[in-house]
Amino acid sequence: MTFSTKALAVAAAALLTTTLAQPAQAALGHWEAGFLATPEGYPDATGWVRGTDSHGGYAGNLVLGEESAFVTWSAGRPAVHPVPEGWSRFAVTDENSAGTVLGDTTDAGAQRQVAVFEHGAFRLLPRPVDRPFVTSVALNERGDVIAKASAWDGSDPAVLLWRAADREHPVVITGQPYLDPADIDDDGTILANSFPNAFLWRDGEFRQLTAPPEAAYLYVQAIRNGQVAGQYGESDQLHGQAVVWRSADRPEVLPASHTAFGINRYGLVVGTGPMPDPFGPPPPLSAWLAGRAMGPLPLAGYADGYAETVGDDGTIAGQVAGFNPSGYGGRPVVWRYSLR
Repeated sequence: MTFSTKALAVAAAALLTTTLAQPAQAALGHWEAGFLATPEGYPDATGWVRGTDSHGGYAGNLVLGEESAFVTWSAGRPAVHPVPEGWSRFAVTDENSAGTVLGDTTDAGAQRQVAVFEHGAFRLLPRPVDRPFVTSVALNERGDVIAKASAWDGSDPAVLLWRAADREHPVVITGQPYLDPADIDDDGTILANSFPNAFLWRDGEFRQLTAPPEAAYLYVQAIRNGQVAGQYGESDQLHGQAVVWRSADRPEVLPASHTAFGINRYGLVVGTGPMPDPFGPPPPLSAWLAGRAMGPLPLAGYADGYAETVGDDGTIAGQVAGFNPSGYGGRPVVWRYSLR
């Protein structure tokens, strides 16, 4: 049995009940890694997987020859999508269950733009005149998009929100220093960092996340179904643990953890395990469900792995490489949890 069915809610509930009934160290199942196919003629292509439609489809970028190509996968098969004339590339940021893909491009005027790919076509999203430097961050199930926006010199950072019902008029959100958007929930709640704190924003109001007692700062990365995943750091900036908030005032530190990168609507989290030596090898890529450790993700013979994409079908997608797969890319991989 693997998490590959659309009835993940039932499977997740059954798995959670069984897991919580086990002793803390009991092994219930294990993760299995499978490589995503690469386009014909590029058997060793590397890149990044940054989105899923939670129905077996994924989106990302692969380096094909000298170019970074926009690639989607459906039923295990890759498709390469040419970008419009004048665009340098389309760098994927996120994907929702409708198959809408969010990303960044640079146009013929060397201007960075936020764009979406949906129904087989690309669409640029307008930018504010006073904050023209934009970087896409996330989109939700209904198609709302957020980005980070600032002046050309990086000053006056803000969150930019394009609501699905009106993408021609982006909303500029300010009100906290050093505002750095992280994610957007399906109800429109925006998750953002404002060092050393983290906030939820909705309908014009900010709500601060409560930090664990030992935290010197927070860094949040994902929100889904009202659940936030991130981590705290200690004052030495070398130590800390992953945290999940099921409400803004209830931080739950994940056991045997260091960071949290992504979360799905059922509370499945991907991140890294403990890092006993901050200057040593990278900590293991790992998963948690409802606050319980679900074990490490195998790296298929490679030294390191990275993933931030957690589908509602229970899959985790990312890449594996010999060194720094988050920065330099790697072989595209999907992990599935098996009870056999």
